[in-house]
Amino acid sequence: MIGKITVIQDDQKAVFVELIEPANFKMNDLVDIKKHKSKRSISQNRLYWAYLTWIISIDGGGLIEQGHFSPDALHEDIKAWVVSKYPHQFTTKKINKFTTTELDTKEFTEFINLIDRELMVSFFEIDTSKFWGDGEEKALPF
Repeated sequence: MIGKITVIQDDQKAVFVELIEPANFKMNDLVDIKKHKSKRSISQNRLYWAYLTWIISIDGGGLIEQGHFSPDALHEDIKAWVVSKYPHQFTTKKINKFTTTELDTKEFTEFINLIDRELMVSFFEIDTSKFWGDGEEKALPF
């Protein structure tokens, strides 16, 4: 963080900008101000890639037998499936390209639950309770 903005007027149109460290702005540079949105957590990301690896493995979901050899490729296939089945479920800033990197922690939890329930369990008929450690819907700790 290089600074913070504090609203100083009731109509919320005037702010005070305080830079904590020098910024690399040039004279007349325009700066976009956006509300901070928390991104998915590192632990969510780690869990998701472990999940994909387990789904592919012969000792896990066994999708390797259906031609899924790489978590990265499976991730791309999952994103394509989400866009085709649920085109408005997850909105991201990138036009015409769904990306999970812009999902916040709540959205990413919804994304994981959706692909687990609708794609892995219902479509592929994989018993993912072995990965999650129970037979119920996940309450992911994020």
